[in-house]
Amino acid sequence: MKEIIEKREISIDNKIFTKEDVISLIKLFNKLSNEILDKSKEIKRKELIQEGWKELNITGKYIDTSHSSLELSASDNSKYTGTFEEILQTNDILDNKRIVEILLYFTEHVFDSKFIIRIEQSKSDFHSSSNYVEVEGQDKIWVNGTIKIVEDFLSNCRNQSMLVKKFKYSIMAFTVLILILFLRNVIELIIKTKLIFPRIMENLFTKDWIYFIIVSSLISLAPAVFIYNWLAKLFPRIEIQTGKDFHQVGKWKPIKLWLIASLIIIPTIISFLLLLL
Repeated sequence: MKEIIEKREISIDNKIFTKEDVISLIKLFNKLSNEILDKSKEIKRKELIQEGWKELNITGKYIDTSHSSLELSASDNSKYTGTFEEILQTNDILDNKRIVEILLYFTEHVFDSKFIIRIEQSKSDFHSSSNYVEVEGQDKIWVNGTIKIVEDFLSNCRNQSMLVKKFKYSIMAFTVLILILFLRNVIELIIKTKLIFPRIMENLFTKDWIYFIIVSSLISLAPAVFIYNWLAKLFPRIEIQTGKDFHQVGKWKPIKLWLIASLIIIPTIISFLLLLL
């Protein structure tokens, strides 16, 4: 009778993975995979001996029922696959390439074990990528022990800043408000300078404030979403820091934040000043 398979899964969110984290994760994955693989090889060896095989004739290919793979995807759409040892020995991939996805996969058939880790760099806050650890098999001790060790490893990885995500709706509401004020100032400036402006539109925007707020809110919503998405890209839910220029990313974040704020606030201030002239 086939034994019951236990399955455990955890999600990965709001984490930063450095090159050192990626290397440590690959080593840990290899170590934990080998633990169940060594047990399965021993079971398989005993089964073959019971079937009448001579121990001298039992080589690795007869007792190894596993399959493992490691795939790294880079931002330039290149992919790298190989054994854990090959990838670890080839450090120039992590040194020179900006990795955007990591997939570690292991299975073996004696204990029906499966071990998967998938990590993908988030493209935006609206992009729902699946980042998870999945462990299953008949050996419950290995399954629960493995998931606990990986959880401990992830808890030691640096957390991503949650400020942008936490104040998502406040940021979008503030942006919409600023853009509404900017539109109002621009329209009043056009009216004030007596440029060509249809009388019906002038009445709507100067007397019917409810209509103006509804229309300007709808106009401002798309830019607000765009600006928020731009902010979220500076602090992706999952960030993989590899390649030559990842150190520059942190240095540019404050500059980009000021640039985004300037694009919203400075034009609004200028429009207010022009109205006062």
